[in-house]
Amino acid sequence: MRGRLLAAVAAVAALLIVVVGWFQTTSDPRSEVIGDSPSRAAWKTVEYEGVRIDIPSAWERLEMDDCEFQFERWARPGSLPCDFEEGAAFYGSATFDPVHGPGVRRATDNVSPTWGGYIYVGDFAVYASYGDPDLVRDVLASARRAG
Repeated sequence: MRGRLLAAVAAVAALLIVVVGWFQTTSDPRSEVIGDSPSRAAWKTVEYEGVRIDIPSAWERLEMDDCEFQFERWARPGSLPCDFEEGAAFYGSATFDPVHGPGVRRATDNVSPTWGGYIYVGDFAVYASYGDPDLVRDVLASARRAG
């Protein structure tokens, strides 16, 4: 009787480990490169949960696992993951709390001249920031639903 109970507990524990592992791998959606930008040379298209944006080809996905706030972010190589100065990010629109309305504005709290702005697409606010306002406008103008 005790052997059967231990075997049942072991089976349930093994099943729980498998389910938790599966959940963690499927519940952590990541953005990915889906190809070259259809509208700009030397840019690529990335997609995150049905939203696509075009960004400079050199930008890479940053790992933000150790940051206080975690979201999908792409920026130049060498960018600090937890210090958002430049790049593009996908924020859930339900929790996005902007200081100003959509569009591009100069960010006055940064040391270097930076331009930033956002646009809503589906369930997300796509935010972009960079030293060149035209690049920010181009990223935001490319934001669209996949499909």
